[in-house]
Amino acid sequence: MYKGSMVLHTLKIDSFAIIDNITVYFEPGFTTITGETGAGKSIIIDALNLALGEKASPTMIRSGSESAYIECIFTGIDKSHPVIQFIKDNQLPIVPGRLTLRRQLYVNGRSKAWINDSPCTINLLKSAGDLLVDLHGQHDHQSLLREESHIQFLDAYGGYWDLLEDVHNYYLKLSHLSEKYKFMTEKRSLNREKRELWEFQLNEIEKIDPKEDEYEQLIKEKAVLENSEKIHQIADELTKQLYEAEDDTLYRKVLTIIKKLSILNGIDPEFTGELNKLEETQFLIQDLSNHLSTYTENIQFDSARMETVNQRLYHLQQLMKKYGKAIAEVIEYGEKVKHYLNEDDGIDAEIVKVEKEIDSVRKEYGTVAMELSRQRKKCAESFEKQVDRTLSRLGISGSKFKVSIRYIDAADGWVDLDGRKVKGESDGIDNIVFEISTNPGEPLRPLASIVSGGEVSRIMLAMKSILAGKDHIPVVIFDEIDTGISGKVAQVVGKELKSLADVHQVICITHLPQIAGLGDHHYRVYKVSDDGRSYTKISKLNEMQRVEEIATLIGGASITDTALQQARELLISG
Repeated sequence: MYKGSMVLHTLKIDSFAIIDNITVYFEPGFTTITGETGAGKSIIIDALNLALGEKASPTMIRSGSESAYIECIFTGIDKSHPVIQFIKDNQLPIVPGRLTLRRQLYVNGRSKAWINDSPCTINLLKSAGDLLVDLHGQHDHQSLLREESHIQFLDAYGGYWDLLEDVHNYYLKLSHLSEKYKFMTEKRSLNREKRELWEFQLNEIEKIDPKEDEYEQLIKEKAVLENSEKIHQIADELTKQLYEAEDDTLYRKVLTIIKKLSILNGIDPEFTGELNKLEETQFLIQDLSNHLSTYTENIQFDSARMETVNQRLYHLQQLMKKYGKAIAEVIEYGEKVKHYLNEDDGIDAEIVKVEKEIDSVRKEYGTVAMELSRQRKKCAESFEKQVDRTLSRLGISGSKFKVSIRYIDAADGWVDLDGRKVKGESDGIDNIVFEISTNPGEPLRPLASIVSGGEVSRIMLAMKSILAGKDHIPVVIFDEIDTGISGKVAQVVGKELKSLADVHQVICITHLPQIAGLGDHHYRVYKVSDDGRSYTKISKLNEMQRVEEIATLIGGASITDTALQQARELLISG
């Protein structure tokens, strides 16, 4: 009996294909599902796939419905299972001992997903589903036909997870450093292309050496130089009118007004304020006259200075045309170019530093990758023997299974094997391909290129049996894994499935009585019609119903006493 605790407990399907509404309650151990062709057995698996995050088409929604709804509930989830850490990492709600995955598909093609009633992306739903269910359909020929997955099978058997993690971490570190090196070398190359221009620009700016506020001051000085004669003329006129003329000046007139206003204010102090202001004006006129006199002494037209100012303004204007709207922007641009040039001077040292880091990490990666490769080669021999023995039990006798481990040459490979550069990946340097000869005397060939669907199913079952308990996936589902087998081999396959159920919850859709009779639990899928529409139904069979169902598998629609007796014997032997 099943030793694990985590199971797919409930599957609810609503408005999916020819399913109107069904709820299935699964139990631990080995469950078999039977039914006539077209009854909807695989549709149930397709619906479960949808709840596990697989792609779906709105054409699968039942005619007349706006959406399809699928929910699967897993129970007995241990706190140490990876799915719990996954839920924590993605900040999803935790329900002790229970996990619910839900999916709703709408006729417009939109789709929604939930984990423990919390909305999530379809990708997140699929990631969670991958940790819970290992589903092997009858048409996809399993992951065995994808050579990139072979390495995962061998590693699951080897169980050297710490070593794999070291390789992965060094790979990530090396990838980061390589990206950094690439960025820096590209930056250096770009800088070198611009260096000549930057040096020219900086030299031009430094040669003119612009100063803050210089341009505004020169514009002011130019205006004064250009108007020096006019300035002297106006200043002389003002000085005479204010203070120095022989006739009445503004100064004398103000003095006269002050005297008369003083007499008036002496009679009535009503004008004290105005008198004070007039006295201040008297001194202001004196100061202004003195200032004009001093100012004009320094104002002289200087053609040489005028030329110098014009030349300087021209150079500053040329800089502003190229490097900024104002002198402050020109100065800022010069500092920026200087920084670029200084940075370029230091980038070679940085690149050398990164190169040394890459060499160091590459050696560390190579060391752990080579150790991982040795471990794989060591466990490959044991794995080959176990697969051969299991395949023989499953009816592929005389077969020869081989784990081919090769290295891929790469000019930029991270690992050096006696002068040979080989490619390194996050899972090491090994390129692993499963090869097989299913008949004595035939050469070994890649598994994917020569085996039939029935053989693929049995090879997958052999591997699942060998890896039983080594992975963390609690639920294993086989959709007609018995394709292409019969008789004694079917019995052996059934026993292998039942044995696998010791460490997994195994659900198997089958058409063979030998396998159906070995199940701990048996469900029948059937189709009914009502008001001109067909519906898929599923029911759990009791002992008597199982006898009849297995007898139907043996003899067809007409159940004979012989078929019933054979069915009872199969159940007893199971």
